[in-house]
Amino acid sequence: MKFGSINCIKEEITMNVEVVSSFFSPDIPSLIKKESNDLYIEFLEITDELNEALLEFKLPPAVKCVYNPSIYARYTFEMYVRKYCNTKKKIMFFGMNPGPWGMSQTGVPFGEISSVRDWLGIDGPVNRPPQEIRERPVDGFNCKRTEVSGKRFWGLFKTLCGTPDKFFETSFVYNYINQQWMKSNGCNLTPGDFKVSEMEPLYNICDPIFVKMLKLYEVEIIVAIGKFCETRARKAIKKYLLSNSIKILYLSHPSPRSVNNNNWEEKALGELKRHDLIKYFN
Repeated sequence: MKFGSINCIKEEITMNVEVVSSFFSPDIPSLIKKESNDLYIEFLEITDELNEALLEFKLPPAVKCVYNPSIYARYTFEMYVRKYCNTKKKIMFFGMNPGPWGMSQTGVPFGEISSVRDWLGIDGPVNRPPQEIRERPVDGFNCKRTEVSGKRFWGLFKTLCGTPDKFFETSFVYNYINQQWMKSNGCNLTPGDFKVSEMEPLYNICDPIFVKMLKLYEVEIIVAIGKFCETRARKAIKKYLLSNSIKILYLSHPSPRSVNNNNWEEKALGELKRHDLIKYFN
């Protein structure tokens, strides 16, 4: 299955709101003018490299639909990368993949709508994926659902930092994969739901891309959000960065699906203190 192909995206432009982005066509004026020293351009190029490689990945049979907001929500995804990922970063907050009511709506990691629009200052048109499931509609910033994970994550750093510039002075958020996977009924699936043997080809694609991002931003500390990301970070670095001094720290995932996670903000604050990271955010 080749969800999110360039042809599908071009068709979407003619059917929906026109999204001005250098990704879709060289004939469309770019929102961004490339400069040789722009890190965000390299971020976007690495993202496109990953998306192209994923077209060859054979999805498990249980996955019936794929949303990739780094393609159909490219306008706001580019805004996030351009606005906040254009300087070297000491810390990478490392997430797994988009949530249905967060990044899949806004194009921003942990992209709960009010946090993205009102705190990060990102808003704009969002197209629809080539194949859409009725139970998981993509309404962009008109979506009425709230993603708890994103609200908790960005809410914590809003409390600690005050302004997003303070957070992004040292840190950024990067997802292992920009695809949301679903069953035919819209039920969410993640790479962590499958056997390692089924996911090995995916890891062979995503691990080296992840390491490219670490090198690009000269990351010194990875804050892995959830056990899956902690495992992938350790394995990727061991395989592709044989000599390194990058610290890998764990942060519990803000998802309400996690057991005993009603007090995530309190737990996360404690974890940040134990890792001696609070000094970067207040």
